[in-house]
Amino acid sequence: KREAEPTTTTTTTTTNTSTPLTFGDPIERIKEWRPKLSLYSTPPHKRARLEHAQEIELVTQEIKYQGFEPRNLMLESSYELQRVHARGVFVMLVKKNVNPTFVFRLPPDHVWARDLSGLRKTASFEMKTQEGDVWELHMKPSRDTECYMFGYLIRQIDMVRNVKDCVHDLVRHRKLPLVLDLDDTLVRLVGNENGRFVPESDIPKCKDRVAVLKDGKRVVLTERVREFLEWAQQFFDISVCSLGDQNYVDNVIDVLDPTHTWIKGILYSARAEHDYIRNSSDPGRPPKDLQALYSFCALRDQTLGSGFALPIILDDETRMWPIEQHDNIVEVKSQLNNPIWTVSLFPVVQDTLLHVHSEFFRQYDTWFARSQEAEHHGMVYSRPPPSAVSIYKTHLRHILRDLIAKK
Repeated sequence: KREAEPTTTTTTTTTNTSTPLTFGDPIERIKEWRPKLSLYSTPPHKRARLEHAQEIELVTQEIKYQGFEPRNLMLESSYELQRVHARGVFVMLVKKNVNPTFVFRLPPDHVWARDLSGLRKTASFEMKTQEGDVWELHMKPSRDTECYMFGYLIRQIDMVRNVKDCVHDLVRHRKLPLVLDLDDTLVRLVGNENGRFVPESDIPKCKDRVAVLKDGKRVVLTERVREFLEWAQQFFDISVCSLGDQNYVDNVIDVLDPTHTWIKGILYSARAEHDYIRNSSDPGRPPKDLQALYSFCALRDQTLGSGFALPIILDDETRMWPIEQHDNIVEVKSQLNNPIWTVSLFPVVQDTLLHVHSEFFRQYDTWFARSQEAEHHGMVYSRPPPSAVSIYKTHLRHILRDLIAKK
């Protein structure tokens, strides 16, 4: 009997031959890119407010070619949110002349986008080329409407280098970052209202400490404040962070430092953050943040200047700063034995700042020399770099120790 021949079944498989979308594709194709951004990495206490909107679709509205974008950059269909940055990162991008490549349209009135805009923050996620090079897309909400978001593209290694260059510039000039509050630290407004004002009746006693701002408001200056600024600028890169609006900040600096030779850092108003937080569902959040001033505070790699290791803050309030930045604060109060408002900047504040600066660079010089020596021998110097905040805390601990010893 003849054996039956084997039966061959042919199955036809449909293969998707469409190539992945890349930045080098025609602009008509790129404009069809609508990636979904997962917000799962948003902190749980904030994620709860998102309810079911834990993913957001970014609709490409416009492409603004800058000329540096890699043509083989893959435009994928979904991404994971990596980081949310305070304003310092965006300021650094602006200083490096990084302009937006993408303009995205967002769903209207999205909770996450509204929070990002109200706190003047940016968010970023990673993108890759076909060869695996990592780029970052930093997204900033439009100031005009929360429905649009600008996408700033930068190669990751360039981003890290630019941030670390900010630290190296400071150290090269032998300076540390110093952040000064204004109200009730360097100045106090004149007025008869309830609250923190210098009453009109005290003005004759203030002598030459009264200054008139451009808008007609008057402030009383802390005693010897200009002498303090002239001294401090030799050792510190001075910035300002205030809850007053930007016009107020600028006007006060004009009377404190008319030639702008002492305060050369950022003049930052946290008023927008303060007002947004006050009317939000989480009104207890502090409006001030060192990361809004310094991009290197976002580093977490234990290198020189990473985290909050370098800045020192002079402020009369700690609660306006995140709790993890309270160790950076030299807290000042009005002078108890003076009937007229003032803050004593000499000698305690001056001596403290001078000690921190001197000890930091003493430790830095030793650390740098040993790092270079280890590198010369093909080794890695494992000791961490010095921290101005650690030096400040040690200084306070020793003061307490000495007070105890005297009793």
